[in-house]
Amino acid sequence: MRKNKLFISFFIFIFIIISVLPVILTGCIGSKPPRYTISETEEKIKGETVYGEETAEIKQAASLKTITVSSESVLKIAPNLVDIVIAVITEKPSSTESVNENTIWVQGVINAVSSLGIADIEIETQGFNLNPLYNYVENMPPSIYAYRTVSSLRITTESLEKTGDIIAAAIEAGANEISSINYDLSEKLKKETKNSALSIAMKDANLKAEAIAEAMAADIVEIFSVNETGTSFINPVYYMRKEEANAADVAAPEILPQEIEVRSGVEVVYIFR
Repeated sequence: MRKNKLFISFFIFIFIIISVLPVILTGCIGSKPPRYTISETEEKIKGETVYGEETAEIKQAASLKTITVSSESVLKIAPNLVDIVIAVITEKPSSTESVNENTIWVQGVINAVSSLGIADIEIETQGFNLNPLYNYVENMPPSIYAYRTVSSLRITTESLEKTGDIIAAAIEAGANEISSINYDLSEKLKKETKNSALSIAMKDANLKAEAIAEAMAADIVEIFSVNETGTSFINPVYYMRKEEANAADVAAPEILPQEIEVRSGVEVVYIFR
């Protein structure tokens, strides 16, 4: 009799669990906030499970119609800055002699360029190297026969008309290599030019988007996003041959700077209807 009562109680308990469990599970799943989980099967296939109702914002974003336009502007502007790199090279049997002589010549170049009286000129050391020079004879170990010292100076000014005078003064004072002459824009002018180029690129993008929308018999509603794809400055660089730099009594060379090319790009996404 006691066994029968236990048996009946067990079945009642199981029945209650089976009846209540679906309600509990339904309530738990329904109460989860909008989110998703990613699961992965044994076959490495990923699946998404979404909980909660789709919001109005999600529905609106999914229904947007967009046009993506890329545009690039090209400007050419006269430089207002010149950057000249010159070098003094000396070779002597000992490292001490080579460095000492190089130092004397470099100071002479600095004095000569400074004496031109250019108000905004800047002179700084860009590099200094001391290296042994070797003799190579067959079946003999290499032997040092001299030491070469190279000092590089960077000269910067906004007085472009003085470029030739700077080069002539430096060579006459002992510079024996003109590494480069680079025309550039000052930081202020770079910023102004970049903003102008971006503005032109944006206007061009608007015209392209309107043309595409018109061809589709659609209307542009608003801009969804704008991405700057980059701005580049293409500078002309001039080089002087070593024999020209070694010439005595050098007359101030006339160097006419080319314009600097500025390219700016944008990518714009428009919403249309």
